[in-house]
Amino acid sequence: MRRLKRTIRREMWYILFLVPGFLLFMLAVFVPLVMGARYSFTDWDGISQKITYIGWDNYVKAFTDNDMWVVLINTFKYAFILTVLVNLLALFFALLLDSYLPLRNLFRTVFFLPSVISVVLAGFVWSYNYSQGFPKLLQYFNLDVTSPLGNPDYALFGLIVVAVWQGVGAPMIIYIAGLQGIPGELVESARMDGAGPLRTLWNITLPLLAPAVTINLLMVLTGSLKVFDLVYVTTQGGPGFATEVMSTFIYKTAFSSFKAGYGMALSMIFFVVLVIVTIAQISIFRRREVDL
Repeated sequence: MRRLKRTIRREMWYILFLVPGFLLFMLAVFVPLVMGARYSFTDWDGISQKITYIGWDNYVKAFTDNDMWVVLINTFKYAFILTVLVNLLALFFALLLDSYLPLRNLFRTVFFLPSVISVVLAGFVWSYNYSQGFPKLLQYFNLDVTSPLGNPDYALFGLIVVAVWQGVGAPMIIYIAGLQGIPGELVESARMDGAGPLRTLWNITLPLLAPAVTINLLMVLTGSLKVFDLVYVTTQGGPGFATEVMSTFIYKTAFSSFKAGYGMALSMIFFVVLVIVTIAQISIFRRREVDL
């Protein structure tokens, strides 16, 4: 019994260090989540003191709302294309800059710098580039172009270009760190056995990079699904619903249309979607790592 008390007293100090983080998590994540779930069953407008509970009406309305499905498709289209492009380019640059390339440290810095810039600033800069910079530059080559952000067919892809430009840097660094952790003896043995660069990449490099691939895919996909600031400062969801994503749709519904209850229901649905996507992605790629 004394030994148990002594152990509890000794471990109590470690538990005390967890208390500030636990309280911060409760106040910043758990309490707002519970309150949002509560308001999602009401018709609250976000301002008045009167709150009327309406049961599951907001959720029924959400699943029969055509706009929500359009926005959800836009969100997944943006996230899927961005995740694929960012990871392919980041892996390509990592393989290139991990070799004996002259000035490779300078190039690493250049590719990483856009990720340091705030998303809001990047959005304003690229909005100007699309509307003024590129059209004026291409006029010298007798090319008449307009901003893709004003065209419903190309606006989403215009945002993807901005996000790729800014999002390649951090995954590239993670891939470089993974490449530097691969034992050089394995690569040399493969070359001595007659394996070419592509076979070495496919059979040795990529399997050993599996943890880095999992981390980057998870980070980029979850981050792109929650995109808000880039869309809001560039197109605000326009033209029409061409670039409207779930985060901006929820914001406009809750705060611009004064339908906070319905907006909370949308956010709860989107929260469940994010949890499902994250769990599915982690389980699939962790299993893939074991197989490799």
